[in-house]
Amino acid sequence: MNVYIEEQSLFPKSLAISVAIHLLVVVAVVVISRFASAPQFGSKMALQMTFDRTDEVVEQVPQEKPLLPEQPKDDDPSAKKEPSQQPPKPAPKGLIAGAFDAVDSTLLDLEYKETTLNVRMRYSEGWAFLDDKGSSKLDAVTFWNPNVPNSPWVQLRVTDKYLFRESRYKQKEEFDDYTVYYNAEEELEGEVKFEVYLRTETSEDYIITYRVKGMDTFKKYRPVFMAMLKSFRFGLF
Repeated sequence: MNVYIEEQSLFPKSLAISVAIHLLVVVAVVVISRFASAPQFGSKMALQMTFDRTDEVVEQVPQEKPLLPEQPKDDDPSAKKEPSQQPPKPAPKGLIAGAFDAVDSTLLDLEYKETTLNVRMRYSEGWAFLDDKGSSKLDAVTFWNPNVPNSPWVQLRVTDKYLFRESRYKQKEEFDDYTVYYNAEEELEGEVKFEVYLRTETSEDYIITYRVKGMDTFKKYRPVFMAMLKSFRFGLF
C-alpha cells in the first residue's frame, strides 16, 4: 500500500517538469531564430546598398570628363593663341612697285628696240629719241618731246657693274629681273631730278634718269616716266 501511493504522487511532478522543459525548448528556438535571421537580413541589405552607391559613382565620373575640353576657360593658352594663327598682313609696297601698279605701260604707243644688248623701252607718241652707240654696243639713249617747250627728258645709260656702290642709295626694291636702288628726287636751281639704278644678273647694269624744270611739271610727267620704267626690258626676254 505504501509503494502505490508513492508512484501516484510522482506522476504529476514528472508531467509538470516535462511540460516546462518543452516550453523552454520552444522559447529558445524562437529566440535563436529571431536573433540569427536579423543580422543575416541586415547585412545583406547593407551590402546591397553599398554596392549600389559604388556603381553610381563609377558611372558618373566618365560622363563628366569628356565635357572639360569642349569648354576652355578664358585663361586657356590655346585660346589666346588663336589670333596669331591668322595670316600676317602683306608689307606695304615701295615707291616703284606702287607706281607700277598704278600705271599701264601699254598705253605708250611707241617702242624703242636695240639689238646689241636687246634693250626695249616704250615711249609716248610725239616723243623722239637719240641713242649713242660706242664701240659697237649701246652706251645711252635719251627720250624727249620736241613739241613741248619745257619737255621732260628720260635718259637710259649702260654702266659697268664694278662702279656700283650700294651705300649711295637709301631705298631698295627687288623685282624679278633686277633690283632697284634710288633716293628721293633732288631739286637744284629749279630742275628736279630722279634717278634709279637697276642692278641686274647680266654683265651690265643700267641707270635711268628723269629730269624736268619745276616740281609741278615733275609731278605731272612722273606717271609717264614710271610707265617707261615699267616697260624696260633687256637681255633675253
